[in-house]
Amino acid sequence: MSIRLDPRRLGSLKLLAAEAGLRPGELVTRWVEERLDAARSGAPAPAEAGSDAISNLSARVDELARRLDRMAGTSAAEPETETGTPSPAPAKRGPGRPRKATGARSGKKAGPKVALHDEITAVIRELGPQTAAELASAIVERGRYRAPRSAKPLDAATVNARVSNPTYRGRFVRREHRIGLAVE
Repeated sequence: MSIRLDPRRLGSLKLLAAEAGLRPGELVTRWVEERLDAARSGAPAPAEAGSDAISNLSARVDELARRLDRMAGTSAAEPETETGTPSPAPAKRGPGRPRKATGARSGKKAGPKVALHDEITAVIRELGPQTAAELASAIVERGRYRAPRSAKPLDAATVNARVSNPTYRGRFVRREHRIGLAVE
């Protein structure tokens, strides 16, 4: 069985589970089992035990949503309604909600994107033929290349994969476990 939750509710579920010392799936399982046991015995379900329980749970979920907003930096302060309770925030980013900071604003290095095969070529031109591990460490030291969709650090396997890629294979040659340029 699988369930889909709004990302905000999923975040609340994760926080509730962490506070209970459980994984989110275990917490949901516990809730469902409590509800089923209550239905079998004829006793009111935990959520139906009283309006206090519902309002306490609702207040707790609202507080967790506010904490999530503060942690994510999506809203500094939430407007309150006439009743004094926070107004619900929109689930998706709309015209009035700011985008998350990316690039130079989020602390990442700004600059032109450098393709891995171009950086491999530049290092080989500077230092001569190198092993894949040497190329990877030299590229990391230069600091110009960033993996576009991964936080994984550059390693010899990634360099080998790029050099072996049919698109770029004609640019490089392997001799005695070293990678060099095919044509200069």
